[in-house]
Amino acid sequence: MLMADTMAIFFVILGLLLAFPGLWLLCRGVWPQAVTGAAEACRNGLLKPFLLGLPLTCAVILAAVIIGKAGSPGAITATALVCFYLVFAQCGVAGLATKIGMTLGSSKDQRQPWRATLRGGIALELAWLLPILGWFLLLPVATTIGSGALLLALWRKRLAAKTTQPAAPFAIPSAAAPFAESTTAASRATSSFGERVTGGLRTER
Repeated sequence: MLMADTMAIFFVILGLLLAFPGLWLLCRGVWPQAVTGAAEACRNGLLKPFLLGLPLTCAVILAAVIIGKAGSPGAITATALVCFYLVFAQCGVAGLATKIGMTLGSSKDQRQPWRATLRGGIALELAWLLPILGWFLLLPVATTIGSGALLLALWRKRLAAKTTQPAAPFAIPSAAAPFAESTTAASRATSSFGERVTGGLRTER
């Protein structure tokens, strides 16, 4: 291998090491509730997010392969689909990194909560550098867990919104409205008649 190829691989890896924590911090800053929900989903266990994200990951890969065979427009669409999935999944991985960083807690996390994401992200991406195991197991598994964790967080948020939705106020049916109006008019007439009788008795006295 030439020196130029070695340097190219080195700088690509270095760029990825710098880009991933930046992407996770960006997701935490832009979508804080989604990242917090994904961290909460990962805190309750990693098996459920993995099993939930596995069908989504396989479906995206299969769709990208099929769409990519449809010429140039298909290749562009497949690339856009993969990019969208990666952003979606890395938003969930930001939650996973936050969960790892919270486990490796620090006293500064109360004032600067983003430190947990950065600390966990550094630990996660350093594990990805492990030859063979990190490249072909930890990296795809973490991405799958991230997509599943974000799906689970969005689903729980939707269920919570349905549960806390206020009930509609009670309204009188239109068929009962004339009856209510007639009752009100009758009470007013009775009150007016009573006032007239009382006034007449006072005058006679």
